[in-house]
Amino acid sequence: MASWFYTDSEAKQQGPVDEEQLLELNRTGDIHAKSLVWKDGQEDWIPFRDIAESLFGTDEDGRPIQIGVCAYSQKIYPVEEMMPYGEAVIGLEHKDAFIQRLMETGSVEIADASDKRFEYMGFWWRSLSSFLDYLIKMIPTWICMIPYYIVVFTGGLDSIEGEPSTGAIVSLAVSYGIGLLGMLGVSIFYETWMVGKYQGTLGKLIIGARVVNPDGSKLTYKRAFVRWLAKKPLNYVIVWIPASLGMGLVIAGVTEFTDASNGSATFGLAFVSAFFVFFALLAICLGVYWMAAFDSEKRTLHDRIASTRVVKK
Repeated sequence: MASWFYTDSEAKQQGPVDEEQLLELNRTGDIHAKSLVWKDGQEDWIPFRDIAESLFGTDEDGRPIQIGVCAYSQKIYPVEEMMPYGEAVIGLEHKDAFIQRLMETGSVEIADASDKRFEYMGFWWRSLSSFLDYLIKMIPTWICMIPYYIVVFTGGLDSIEGEPSTGAIVSLAVSYGIGLLGMLGVSIFYETWMVGKYQGTLGKLIIGARVVNPDGSKLTYKRAFVRWLAKKPLNYVIVWIPASLGMGLVIAGVTEFTDASNGSATFGLAFVSAFFVFFALLAICLGVYWMAAFDSEKRTLHDRIASTRVVKK
């Protein structure tokens, strides 16, 4: 029998297991319709629902057992073990819980989950959500820098004509460091808490997107933090350090090899060349983001590292 691997609720690879064990995992709720499965010979991971029918076998007449996806639990059942509700079907063991949920939420129409697929959020929509998040975080990040602004405008540079005092330099450094730590805290809290609790930052919620595991389940706070680590520190290192280093090397190189007697020409050439190299490298390094435009699941680098997807609600 084939050896299968699957992803659990935290998108971690588990296995190997055989077909009977896969069905048992579905029965216990450890995997569901959107859980990804893979076996040797497959090109990529696929949702469990795509192979589930073959695992349930055939009926007494030799016909494939018809299956459905429970709209309440996302577990797969033979349709004879399910009850219909509008366009959807519900596992009989979840009938009472499903009815209770309907009473609590006031829902009337439930979509059929049997053939439902993810609709991934496109590159430009994701760019818009990032811009909205930037605007949303402007005020709290500015507030974090208030101690630094206070030091600057109330005597931080207490010697304009001469050298600033040691105390002034220390005050500036400390206040600036506090501001940076505050900005870092805002970024971590905003993206980790929002994604972990609401499945998306305010920018993503505004455009109707949510961040999920590959099987569609909600991220834990731990995975949301891992996604932040991949998105901010790692992506920024990949993007800004090469671009800034390239700019600095161009300035140093042009200054060294241009005629030193023509200082204005040297400065102008170095300035123009440096900025050209900076923006060229920046555009290339930003591939960690624009790679989403060419990926079938619209994944950026941090989505690949954290094993997450951004989908439409």
